[in-house]
Amino acid sequence: MNQVHGLYQERYAYRELMTDVIIQHLVTETRVKIRCRDYIKKIAIYKDRLAVQLNEKIIIYSVSPEDPYDMKYKAHKKINKKIDCHNLFVFSHHLVLCFDKKIQLLAFTGVLEREWVLETTIKYVKPLSGPAKRESLLVGCHDGSVLKIFIDNGFPIPIVK
Repeated sequence: MNQVHGLYQERYAYRELMTDVIIQHLVTETRVKIRCRDYIKKIAIYKDRLAVQLNEKIIIYSVSPEDPYDMKYKAHKKINKKIDCHNLFVFSHHLVLCFDKKIQLLAFTGVLEREWVLETTIKYVKPLSGPAKRESLLVGCHDGSVLKIFIDNGFPIPIVK
């Protein structure tokens, strides 16, 4: 059984009992549980957002961005699509879905905004922070190349070949 979890700075989210999400604030040691009542496939966490992928939908939760210790997650948006991706990342206004050689950018409405098709298989993805709607990803490929992708730019920037 794979561990389904996500970490962003002092917040750690993980799946418990296949249908619940536990979010733990590592500094204050407070925890909150979200009951999803469905099998949780993937979890992604970023700043004030939490994305939970279930069988038939993705639910995006939000928390107050003003209070760094706020743990009252509320359902913000739902994307009613069955998506079978390898990795899921959430940013301030978008979801990033990773497939074998493809990365897709979805708005919280479920609309595909951008897609990057790479020449080789994706091995590693590291989300990087940035201004809202301008975040970036560091992508490591199977052939050893490393790319930087800004979500508002259609062209990946080669870092290492």
